[in-house]
Amino acid sequence: MRIRFSFVRKMALSYISHLDMLRLFLRALSRSGLPLAYSKGYNPHPRFNLALPLPLGVTAGEEYGEVFFTEEINPELFVKLLNMQLPKDLVISGASVADQEAPALPSIVNAALYRAVPRSSAGTVVKAELLQTALDRLMSEEQILLKRKTKKNKTTFTNVRPFILEATVGKFDNESLLNLLLQAGSQGGVSPVFVIEQLEPEPGCGRLHAYDWQIHRERLYFKNNGILQPFHERV
Repeated sequence: MRIRFSFVRKMALSYISHLDMLRLFLRALSRSGLPLAYSKGYNPHPRFNLALPLPLGVTAGEEYGEVFFTEEINPELFVKLLNMQLPKDLVISGASVADQEAPALPSIVNAALYRAVPRSSAGTVVKAELLQTALDRLMSEEQILLKRKTKKNKTTFTNVRPFILEATVGKFDNESLLNLLLQAGSQGGVSPVFVIEQLEPEPGCGRLHAYDWQIHRERLYFKNNGILQPFHERV
């Protein structure tokens, strides 16, 4: 049996790594007493996936995971038992039975929507007009190069401009708000942290610092006939 579930990650757990998130979930599942299904081979492990890693410092309102069981499990009971074992800032918000033969969640993620507002503690004030100008300047570029080091210590550059699908400026409680729809998943993607740090509201005054902004991942998307649709319409 396969169950897919949605969850919320709040601020207190926003700085744990993806590997630690996996460990946290697996330990909670083990303590729950649910009949986990394991992979075959010399190193069996629970058949469990999270759809997409979350960047450090980013909260989330609608994330997804999936887990396989050896017996039929009521989705409502799954939610209840797992929430009892998870910290209060990581909450399972829903679950449903999924097709055993459906593609793995990570393979169907195509994009993610992020919203970023200045942290009140940072004292950062960026006028919406200046932020819009900086965003327009960035989006007009044909290339935005991301520098990476390989395991063999070689430097590579990737043009991530095609991965910024939409970017707009809005308002939230009289503060500037950034909306970023970014490509994600196995076909390549870009972090909202990197995008924010490419913005220079006033020429010569330096770029923005991502740690001055609270970033929240609103939802994930998959492609249906070339059109992006929210994950919840498929899961």
